[in-house]
Amino acid sequence: MKPAIHWWSNSPHAPTGYGTQTKAVAHRLANAGFPTSIGANYGAETVGIDDRTKAGKPCPIYPRGYDGYSQDVIVAHWKDWAAKNKGRPCHLVTLYDSWVLKNPELLDQSFGSIFSWTPIDHITVPKDVAAWCARPQVTPVAMSKHGQEALAQRAVISVYIPHTVEKVFQPTEGGGRLMQVTDDHFVVMMNAANKGIAPTRKAFTENLLALSAFMRDHDDVSLYLHSELVMPGGINLPELIEAAGLPKDRVHAPNAYAYRMGGYTDKDLAAMYSRADVLLAVSMGEGFGIPTIEAQACGTRVIGSNAAATPELLADDCWAVEGQPEWNPMQSAFWFRPHIRPIVTALEEAYNAPRGPSQLCIEKAKEYAADTVVKRDWFPLLEG
Repeated sequence: MKPAIHWWSNSPHAPTGYGTQTKAVAHRLANAGFPTSIGANYGAETVGIDDRTKAGKPCPIYPRGYDGYSQDVIVAHWKDWAAKNKGRPCHLVTLYDSWVLKNPELLDQSFGSIFSWTPIDHITVPKDVAAWCARPQVTPVAMSKHGQEALAQRAVISVYIPHTVEKVFQPTEGGGRLMQVTDDHFVVMMNAANKGIAPTRKAFTENLLALSAFMRDHDDVSLYLHSELVMPGGINLPELIEAAGLPKDRVHAPNAYAYRMGGYTDKDLAAMYSRADVLLAVSMGEGFGIPTIEAQACGTRVIGSNAAATPELLADDCWAVEGQPEWNPMQSAFWFRPHIRPIVTALEEAYNAPRGPSQLCIEKAKEYAADTVVKRDWFPLLEG
């Protein structure tokens, strides 16, 4: 008999990294006969949803709580799902920053088994993350080899299961129209959530300053920034774009309303990745970096940081730029401050590289195919 699973993360309908991975894995678990529910800490606000997978299997969604991270309801939702599946063990799977897990019942060693798919988006492991992963009731699941190695340095043994990519991400036509870029332009794409103010983990300042220097020397370069340009809890990106000196007529962004309402499908995103000549994904640290794999699945080369999870994701014809460690006092760990000049150099090399889909990138992305990862890694872990 397969165990029941209560999956705590973003709703599978949320157009976030956590949401896409929830849909990819939780829905496949439900389809394979694991009774699965989802506790949505984002994307299901007031009432539960009697949701189903595309295969028609039930996968109900419990709503978020009043607490910012739904710690007030996480255990209650798990208990309700366990009661509906009497006779089976009921595992709690968490996919989120594990330092937010503060519910006292979760901290009790007598709580049932917890599998925490944990991002390590720093060079070193944040103090509270290491403490959570070391708890006897927790099986840490590292989403990158870097995360597994960094946890091991804190004497925490973990299981490695990477994030996944769906088949829809492949070379696809029509991206230029969606991005509103001209056919003759070299297109740099960024796909980064506008979260955080001081500093922003996605290193918008370094990326945009590097782009400004690069675009001054090339009048046939456009930027497509797939993000919400102004939002609470983020920075004013139009203000930063102006301050960095980017030519406004060559900076493009999605329709703000469509972006917020999930109006861009995965196929749309695949088309935009395919039209881009390079994805600029330099950041201060990634727990995994889903756009890096999605873009490569579409044949698009990537410029990323030589830190945290990113280097292991890059094909041989991509670029990992250098920087220096920077202390994050909020989490007591080092993350990565990218240098601007190496980003400019990587952009120049991308500009001079052969155009068209990279087969090396496509082959690299196949390592993270969702069907393969779930069957190979998640099924035996949860059944065992």
